[in-house]
Amino acid sequence: MKTFDLNLLRVLDAVLATGSVTEAAERLHLSVPATSHALARLRAAVGDPLLVRAGRRLVPTPRAQALREPAALLLAQAQALLGPDAAPALATLQRHFVLRAPEGLAIAFGAALAVALRRQMPRASLAFVPETLDDP
Repeated sequence: MKTFDLNLLRVLDAVLATGSVTEAAERLHLSVPATSHALARLRAAVGDPLLVRAGRRLVPTPRAQALREPAALLLAQAQALLGPDAAPALATLQRHFVLRAPEGLAIAFGAALAVALRRQMPRASLAFVPETLDDP
């Protein structure tokens, strides 16, 4: 079975969305030659020019238009599959925070900080520990 570079789907999606190799390269943070080379590899893999010149713009061929939605869907699925797990909701986390600070800081900001923490993380606790002169 022939292998296929799935990064080419990102290039296809960007080129179809922008209609420009230059703009697609900017979107993908690639050089224009690298994006152009990827487009050439896509054309060879698909057996279709995918984009053809119409004046100063590139317009998608019927095959490219047919690939637009499936490519976007595959990219979204790959991102969901390989992306980081969703972060747990702050309200469900149970944590204990210790803040070592001068007493003045705890007096001035402690109550407001505790209220904000309680609002965002109701299962969390906060303790203030005074700084001393012999702290490392």
